[in-house]
Amino acid sequence: MFNDVPFVILPTKSKSSVPKSPVFVFCDHATNHIPNGLDNLGLSSADLDRHIAWDIGAETLTRQFCKTYGAAGLLAGFSRLVIDPNRAVGTAGSIPDMSDGTPIPGNQNLSPEQQSERAERYYQPYHDALEAQLDAAQERFIDPLIISIHSFTPEMANGQKRTLDIGLLWKADPEQAHRLKAEIERVHPYHVELNEPYSALKLNYTIDQHVIARGLRHTTLEIRQDLIDTDAKAHKMAEHLTNALNHFIKP
Repeated sequence: MFNDVPFVILPTKSKSSVPKSPVFVFCDHATNHIPNGLDNLGLSSADLDRHIAWDIGAETLTRQFCKTYGAAGLLAGFSRLVIDPNRAVGTAGSIPDMSDGTPIPGNQNLSPEQQSERAERYYQPYHDALEAQLDAAQERFIDPLIISIHSFTPEMANGQKRTLDIGLLWKADPEQAHRLKAEIERVHPYHVELNEPYSALKLNYTIDQHVIARGLRHTTLEIRQDLIDTDAKAHKMAEHLTNALNHFIKP
């Protein structure tokens, strides 16, 4: 499906039965795809199926959000292990040589030229596409809601367990984050926390770079992967979350 393209655009639905809502959804870590020529970065299929390579369930959740809202969406077309779209180029973890205790052989001792090639071939086209899609959302709607979808592993390799179900990452609008937390808990008794298991005050690069810079309303959703690791579970989660988010979507 991804076929070595740096991104996949999910177009708005044209059917009149699907209302077009002022929403745009994107997913930085949608796939574990390693482009041809990188020899799977020296990793086994089992390792590439783990959370180190992608946000499990996040692609299905993103597609279901877009379907429900009749909204456009954007998926990164390459694994976060190739180069992480949600980090600035050249910073720690941008091209990880180790992830959750697993060495990444194909990322060891890369030259500056090799790192630049990955940024130019995959990272920059995705970020350019995100800019273009946000331009389009602002042209279509007066005040769109931008939704960033991520997922997190229930347990790290060191044994650290995450007990929360959903994390809401916020930086610019804590009041909305608290209101959305309450609304999700009203729809379904999930364990929801703010700025967990990661804090947007420290890492939420694509939102900071593209969305906050425009002053757009937004939320970043982090979902525990065992709650969305099948299509059926992802669709149920999408139903609950879209019901909760309806309150924040302006007609």
